[in-house]
Amino acid sequence: MGLFMQNKQRTEDTKVIGLSFIGGMLELYDFAIYGIFVVYFAPQFFPADSHYGAVIQSYTLFLVGYLLRPVGGIIFSHLGDEYGRKKVLVATILLMGLSTLGIAALPTYAQIGVAAPVLLVLFRVIQGLALGGELPTAFVFLSESMKKTRILAFGVMMSGVYSGFLFAALIHRYLTEHLTQVALNEYGWRIPFAIGSIICLISYLVRQSLHETTAFRSVREHPRLPLATIFSQYRRELIIAIFLAVTQQICTNISMIYMPNYLKSVLNQDRLFVSEIMPICIAMGVVATFSFGYFFRQVQNIRNFLFFALFINSLVIPVGFFLVVSEIDLPFGYILIMIFQGLFAVIIPLYITQMFPVEVRLSGVALAYNLSAATFGGAAPLLISKLIEYTGQIYLAPVCYTCFFIALSALLLCRYIRLSN
Repeated sequence: MGLFMQNKQRTEDTKVIGLSFIGGMLELYDFAIYGIFVVYFAPQFFPADSHYGAVIQSYTLFLVGYLLRPVGGIIFSHLGDEYGRKKVLVATILLMGLSTLGIAALPTYAQIGVAAPVLLVLFRVIQGLALGGELPTAFVFLSESMKKTRILAFGVMMSGVYSGFLFAALIHRYLTEHLTQVALNEYGWRIPFAIGSIICLISYLVRQSLHETTAFRSVREHPRLPLATIFSQYRRELIIAIFLAVTQQICTNISMIYMPNYLKSVLNQDRLFVSEIMPICIAMGVVATFSFGYFFRQVQNIRNFLFFALFINSLVIPVGFFLVVSEIDLPFGYILIMIFQGLFAVIIPLYITQMFPVEVRLSGVALAYNLSAATFGGAAPLLISKLIEYTGQIYLAPVCYTCFFIALSALLLCRYIRLSN
């Protein structure tokens, strides 16, 4: 009987980790396919002779879903703290799947007129709202479900997040090699959205069989407004969680989103060279993130692990950018940055889930994560570009911006620990 229960628990744990990997992958995959394939599908919905269409094409497709994530985070975190984490995970993946499938099958402007861009924006809104609740809920569900192997579980999940960008890039490369430009414009751009919807459907079917976390089931009384409780009783924890999440997102966005433009536009590297090293460096980041989760899986002191991650990245980032900017060994410098930011990816989301009590945990995590994405974390590529433009410091701008938030996170964390004792 004991062996049966152990096998059953092991199966459940494997299912939870696998679904977290898929959910994480969809987080960045969604962002990537919009950025990569917008050049193909935007003209299909917003005619060039439409002034309003040009404005929507330039801003809505990229920003609506992204900016609505904090709103989605508030909505779904409230539902998750009130009705359960599993229900939110099922609802968000269903919404993501339906909206992504809707985009894949959406008729063009030439076929249904103005309804085409309206529906496209609507699907993007739904996606943005769902994604705002998806990853924070996965964080909390994983933390509450995998108490003995949390670090390993977060390593698997966050390697999935990074795999999403790599997966999107590989699909784009395959399609551009096997389809003509005309075919890509007519129907090829729909393929990555169709693939995303199939992944969502599979994940939805499996998520329905998950069990609610024991921690949530043990809560006897749920606050009517979890968000109000966060602001009234856990402001200090929220502020620290936001800056920790900002630090993680800065490192992720710099290494995956900003670096290609930095290498091409700032350092004047050859586009072919950049396109060749990017998949290699991202793949190294995926492997490193999983490896950190595996090798540190037995660590019990999460706080000390976090301080170690802050310290090691404060050293690696200046060294990595020096190797990149000086061109002493550009690929190795980039790989260093990619590898060690994986420490943040594993430990910071996990630590944040431990900062809030169960009854308001999801609201606290979702608010911190989504606010960080909408502020200094999500805006890191733009702000660093502006710093370089104003100062001309191609090395110090990214290094100082990143290390400032690492140091600030460490100082706030030390103060929080001192006040808590």
